[in-house]
Amino acid sequence: MTKNLFFLLFKTTKKKQHSQEAERSQKLAEIGVKLRDFREKESICLEKVAVVTMIRREILQAIEEGQLDQLPEPVYTQGLIKRYAEAMGLDGAEFADFFPIEQAAPRSTPKISWQDLPQLRPMHLYLFYTFLIIFSVNSLSQLMGGSLTAKSDTRTEQLALQQQEIARLAAEFDRAPAKQKVDIYKPLEAARSNKSLEKPGNKPVMVSVTFKEESWLQIEIDGKMEFEGVLPSGTQRTWQAKEKLVVVAGNAGGVLIAFNNGQAEQLGDPGVVKEVVFKADELNLSEKTKNEG
Repeated sequence: MTKNLFFLLFKTTKKKQHSQEAERSQKLAEIGVKLRDFREKESICLEKVAVVTMIRREILQAIEEGQLDQLPEPVYTQGLIKRYAEAMGLDGAEFADFFPIEQAAPRSTPKISWQDLPQLRPMHLYLFYTFLIIFSVNSLSQLMGGSLTAKSDTRTEQLALQQQEIARLAAEFDRAPAKQKVDIYKPLEAARSNKSLEKPGNKPVMVSVTFKEESWLQIEIDGKMEFEGVLPSGTQRTWQAKEKLVVVAGNAGGVLIAFNNGQAEQLGDPGVVKEVVFKADELNLSEKTKNEG
């Protein structure tokens, strides 16, 4: 008697499960047809839906074709249907409710074990890795952006200090006697065309200047102002004097200087205004750094 009762109960449960499976398959097919028809009507490709919903294309295709065996458990499938519908502007809750899921029987004293906890499925791992990649890229972009901003601020500050010093020197130059002033535009144009203003000669003092960076420059030859202006990067100039040649640079770190065909050396630190004096009787350089302001 007990054996027959157990067999009857098993048969009834099996029949109920089969009935629920058939109902879910039928409902899924109806949902898939509606979603596919709407997507094709709106000319939306399946790949675009996959990007927006972050659901693999194979899963979306299985929903449209009603392939229940290709989908996860009913409760997860219901969630996928809702996200698919909402991504196309439809009522996701309505589509999800149309898909039946198995109702769990209430338990008076449920016991939870590690086996009952939801297991991570490949879809969950895919979503987690996608979020991790996006977060890492954003963090790296912010870090690099902050570093570039700091470098830009430092460069701007150096240029501002250099411009202030140039303005101060220009003011001093304006107060100098008129006979010592020269036209700064013609030397600048000549520098850009790599032409030298000096005639070749055999003078005791010869200074060659090469510009790694743009810099303001002032040249005094034998007590007379010979040149003042801003020379661009890449410019190479040579000046000669009989007794004394004075070089003043607004950006000493961007200027290389060679005395009497010697080895070129950097004039000073970047952004620093520096004055160097070359004398024929000494045949070496005596230099001093001008105080700012």
